[in-house]
Amino acid sequence: MPLTKFVFCFTLCLTAINSHSQQVANKTKDSYLSFQSGASVNNYNSFGARIFFEYQKDVSKKWQYGISFEQNVHLYRAATDHSNDLSSNVSLFCYNHYYKIKLYKDRFFWTTGLGAGMLNVNWDSKNKIGPVINASMTLNIRLNKKLYIETSPLIIFLPSNRGYFSPVKVSTYANYASFNFFPFGVKIKL
Repeated sequence: MPLTKFVFCFTLCLTAINSHSQQVANKTKDSYLSFQSGASVNNYNSFGARIFFEYQKDVSKKWQYGISFEQNVHLYRAATDHSNDLSSNVSLFCYNHYYKIKLYKDRFFWTTGLGAGMLNVNWDSKNKIGPVINASMTLNIRLNKKLYIETSPLIIFLPSNRGYFSPVKVSTYANYASFNFFPFGVKIKL
């Protein structure tokens, strides 16, 4: 249970930092809606489709927070030597904090971040809820004043922008880890 306590404390700290930052700010900060799709694979060789939605808000010029929901739907199991192949359908709800790294003016920038939240995993009709942590790095390409494209920051070398880990356990299955690959999406400035 130490990870559960860590996730709770981490989420509480990020919420406190964010609420304090909002009280100090005088002007309205930008907010965004992000929609991504792609593929997902986990440590039980379950390969599937991914849908990701997130509300993001600028806290300062370099910091953002986001509230995200992701759904991974199982398509098939990979044929590998892994002893515990398992179909996995997963729902993830997370609170994320990001740092922006400008690459070229306001046209290209990375957002790198950490998040914590809850997941609901369905393993071959066994349903389980547990804490989850995530790490991400996304390349944002601005097309105009209100529209951005989001994708993997190093698409040729590492076609992924987000990974998850959870200590959730169901009978002989322990821990859940996954990452997405070939993510592609749009971000709309509200």
